[in-house]
Amino acid sequence: MLTNLNKTNPLVDCEVQCIKVVRACSSDPAEYFAAYGLDIKKGTMPFTFRVNFPTASVGYVPTEEAFGPHGGGYETRLTAYSNLEITAGTQMAKKGVELANQMTAEPRPEPLKAPPFSQPWTYGNVPPELE
Repeated sequence: MLTNLNKTNPLVDCEVQCIKVVRACSSDPAEYFAAYGLDIKKGTMPFTFRVNFPTASVGYVPTEEAFGPHGGGYETRLTAYSNLEITAGTQMAKKGVELANQMTAEPRPEPLKAPPFSQPWTYGNVPPELE
């Protein structure tokens, strides 16, 4: 099945998106290894959000290291669900960083100040029911 799939569809279109809602939201149609999401967050504005599977799915996308001698796992085995080239994750992550860096971050919001303490919360402070 995989051999036939690779013969009939050797290239996979992969839509990588980035939108801005105060901060960047980077997305790709992949079940990414966490390292790629962290790379995108590190390479873009603070508080960049990651979204997986917004429009489609290209399957598991392991890191290049996972294909090496100390890697492994079921995600690195070629199947109908996991059949991209080894560098696909790096390509998608670089495109996500590129798109996010075309946006300008809004000023970092200041956290709201906690209200002054007046009295402890008493909800749930009831005696046990004996009946």
